Amino acid sequence: EPEPGQPSGGRPEEDYARKCEEVLQLQEQRAQQEELLEHLAAEIQEELNERWMKRRREELELAAGPGLADTDCDTTELSGSGGGEGELHLEHERVKTQLSTSLYIGLKLSTDLEAVKTDLDCTQRAWEDKERELQRLLETLGTLDMAE
Repeated sequence: EPEPGQPSGGRPEEDYARKCEEVLQLQEQRAQQEELLEHLAAEIQEELNERWMKRRREELELAAGPGLADTDCDTTELSGSGGGEGELHLEHERVKTQLSTSLYIGLKLSTDLEAVKTDLDCTQRAWEDKERELQRLLETLGTLDMAE
């Protein structure tokens, strides 16, 4: 009689130990993903701050510059070269390039962030499943202890 009872008596303990190990691994995974999420959020904030500061500097330079630029345009127009428009076009293209670069970086970071969030959600669900399974195993162990 003790033989049929023995495997089922030994198995829940092994299951429980294995599940505990899995839960610990999931907790570790979750902590790593949360850390990555925080790191990405900090990176995004840093990128945004940098871009804002740069834009602010450029705005200030542009605001400070028109007086000089106007006189330059006047003198170049008088001399007939008309270089002011070309410079304005170059500045316009440079700003467009910077904006598209910013947009690309923003989208890339956003995509990375979404991927990490998805991983985190999956880990969270798996963790909750393991927790439920552990609870069930604990109840089984409790029942076995009472039966003995």
